Amino acid sequence: MKWQEVSISTKEENEEQFSIFLNTIAKGVSIEHSVDILKSKTDNFEEKFRLDPKDYPDSDIRILVYFDETYNIDEQINKIREFIEETPLANKEEIEIKTGIIDEMDWENEWKKYFHNFKVGRNFLIVPSWEYADVEIADSDKVIKIDPGMAFGTGDHATTSLCLTFLEDVIKPSDKVIDVGTGSGILAIGAYLLGARNIKATDIDELSLQVSKENFALNDCGEDITVMPADLLKEETENYDVVVANILAHIIGDMIDDAYKLLNDNGRFIASGIIVEKRDEIITHMKAAGFSITDVLEEDGWVAILALKVT
Repeated sequence: MKWQEVSISTKEENEEQFSIFLNTIAKGVSIEHSVDILKSKTDNFEEKFRLDPKDYPDSDIRILVYFDETYNIDEQINKIREFIEETPLANKEEIEIKTGIIDEMDWENEWKKYFHNFKVGRNFLIVPSWEYADVEIADSDKVIKIDPGMAFGTGDHATTSLCLTFLEDVIKPSDKVIDVGTGSGILAIGAYLLGARNIKATDIDELSLQVSKENFALNDCGEDITVMPADLLKEETENYDVVVANILAHIIGDMIDDAYKLLNDNGRFIASGIIVEKRDEIITHMKAAGFSITDVLEEDGWVAILALKVT
């Protein structure tokens, strides 16, 4: 399969608005920050990342949007241009749109250019499989080997790293866990490395399910993670101790009540992918459903919420 890539170069302050919109029309969205931006936001940057500046935008950000070959690319670009015209964005006259074609066979090589090992949370070490043999691993490191493929979720985005941090806080070996919208499977793998052995990973996208299975096999945890297609929690009938979802705020809103019903007493709901502007709205909805808000983490304009089911 060939994928149609749309590249949008813009100011960093436009990231949240573009992310929300593009996730409603695209098969996948990836955001590349300039090295200067990454350095400004990351403590001990040189220890965590090994990057070639030539592979990154010279300044600001580049948003890469992917459509499979069944899409009419001209229609999608028109939607993007209409969004830009109708939305208050910074320096919109400087926004640049480019298009290209990527063969699925070339995807792995593209990721090898941009994706390198780094640490996240307290003890997680994210390692692309092609670097594993060359990485120094400390005794305390919980290593997640990952090949993103055409599914998204590498751990470097704030929303994923915040979820992993919360998982470190709450997971117990006895927990039954569901990762909703698993993507590349990174959160389910994180739960496994923290001791959980009864895990379900779901996604509405078949490609994500395929990639997650491959990553579970890569991390030797496939036998303990059930993978299945699902639309959020709408058809779910089992009960869980932990529900984790790294999706967008309006989708989190659609699953709050179902999460409360499906959680066992004192179960925990970890929700991420929420922009700061939506934080209070989501918290209000969670409290109305019966949750007690345990903790809220914020990074780079994104929010993750840890909520407890109280009865």
